[in-house]
Amino acid sequence: MEVIRRWFSLPQQPKDLNGAESEQEYRQRWITIRVVYLSGFLMFLSFGVMTTSLWPYLEDMDGTAGKHFLSVLFAAPPAGQLLFSPLIGWCSNRLSSVRIPFVLLTAIYVFANGLYSVVELFAAPHRKYVLLIARIAFGVATSVNTLSRAYISAATHLHERTKTIAMSSLAQTLGLVVGPIVQSLVSFIGKEGFLLYNLRINMYTASGWICALSGVMYLMLLTPSTFIDRAVVPNKARDMIGSETAEKVTKRRPLKLFPIVLVLLGYGVLMLFYVSFQTTLSPLSLDQFGWSHAESLYYLGILLTAGTVFSCVIFLLLPQLCQRYSEHNVFLLFAMLPLFLSQALMIPFGSDKVPMQHPANDTSPAVLHGCAQEWCNTVPAIGQLQLTLSYAMLSVSFSVGIAISQTILSKLLGSRPQGQWMALYTSIGGLTRIIGPGAALIYTKYGTYWLFGSGAVATGLMLAWMWLHKNDLSTGQKTESSGGELQELNGAN
Repeated sequence: MEVIRRWFSLPQQPKDLNGAESEQEYRQRWITIRVVYLSGFLMFLSFGVMTTSLWPYLEDMDGTAGKHFLSVLFAAPPAGQLLFSPLIGWCSNRLSSVRIPFVLLTAIYVFANGLYSVVELFAAPHRKYVLLIARIAFGVATSVNTLSRAYISAATHLHERTKTIAMSSLAQTLGLVVGPIVQSLVSFIGKEGFLLYNLRINMYTASGWICALSGVMYLMLLTPSTFIDRAVVPNKARDMIGSETAEKVTKRRPLKLFPIVLVLLGYGVLMLFYVSFQTTLSPLSLDQFGWSHAESLYYLGILLTAGTVFSCVIFLLLPQLCQRYSEHNVFLLFAMLPLFLSQALMIPFGSDKVPMQHPANDTSPAVLHGCAQEWCNTVPAIGQLQLTLSYAMLSVSFSVGIAISQTILSKLLGSRPQGQWMALYTSIGGLTRIIGPGAALIYTKYGTYWLFGSGAVATGLMLAWMWLHKNDLSTGQKTESSGGELQELNGAN
């Protein structure tokens, strides 16, 4: 109960009772940060909804559109994010407040989900293209993640940042959890649904309208009385040493490009292999275990749900972990090492054979489930325990990696505006979501040895390179310290 009371009352922490920020300013700052959390939840809510319903909805709207166009629809959001994130980052560095970009991107989010829900109003030959426009618009809206990351970096003290980024990542993960649940709850409406003001409300469009309505409600939280920009580092610096000195030192401090590039590459490798693993998970389980589609949906649903819950727990424990160990060691030992293990554990070994499909003949009936690729005849099967352990390692790696890489990047950048760097960070994530699904082609053509063997080599080399330069990744600041923001500024006097 005490935790809940503190969550809503927002008492000022003892570390922040230094006169630089009043209690009212403290509350306003944290109310805005929690509004920013909700933006991540909102974007990933829609992503979770569309992931489970996009293919049947596309078939319903245009029966001639095949799976190749489905892949285009899945690639559209990261492409939109990749193109617009740099622009959003550039704007965030030059605007006095990020509230207006938040409003505009949320309005685009509402438009994208509304358009997704009214595709049926368009002529049949054009519906798949309208759906594509809706997906691209949704990708543009997800550029709000760049704003969120840049704002959190500017609106938190160093000792607050790790926990704040972990909570932001938790909000996004909860959106991924709630999205499929929302889709399941509206499935009772059925495919035909009902008409409301000449708009068809069915199991597909209802979830789109729910996301659009959630966006409208979020817009109400972006009013000037609720969303108040408070960048703590510049304000605190100006109070202590004067605005001119603070600005001069921020510009003068040399940027450590090598560790920044190292963090970005580590994050890119992590995201690439996370996306590739998720892409191949379904066809791999069908081939390796001989499951039917229904069995695959059931068992993988359990695995993915358990992984998501596991990730949520890790996000909650991450601040305590970073108080015990330095952040660059957490990144290496709890993100990059488990990523390598997740790939190495999936390399086939043993004598078990992969179940093969084959047509009926004189001696045996047809076998419809199993592997149809030629390489399955010569490669050992992957066990269910292998898959479970590998996915557990991947869940640890992903949860720790996306939060701690952003934390380290933010601290390496210091007190300078971070919009364009966070745009680059977001764009790398978008690029990996475009490239990552190509792993399915490697799996189909070359098999598990090539897919996971090359993955183990790539992640192992990345881990070794980062380990050799781990001291460069050190921010030189403890998570629990609140004085690091001014260290470089005080030195200028």
